[in-house]
Amino acid sequence: MDESADGLHGAGGDEESAGATLDTRKAEGPDPVIGAGLALFGIFVMGLGGARDLHYVFNAGMFVAVGGAVTFVLFVALTAMKERTKR
Repeated sequence: MDESADGLHGAGGDEESAGATLDTRKAEGPDPVIGAGLALFGIFVMGLGGARDLHYVFNAGMFVAVGGAVTFVLFVALTAMKERTKR
């Protein structure tokens, strides 16, 4: 490993590896965690709306949760399709 002037390993910055990392991230596909996060946020909003008898807030949370679940499934499918084309 290279040592830079301050004595830290890897602080020099390898531009070739940075480009390779970017290429692998593009090849992986979208991250399904985005959809999972939306679904969990929607469930949280549903809980808040249900606890306060706010039906419109509960319904909004339901739409966010369902949208997050659909996004999660879509991103997993897109990632699987990209992995399949690599072979």
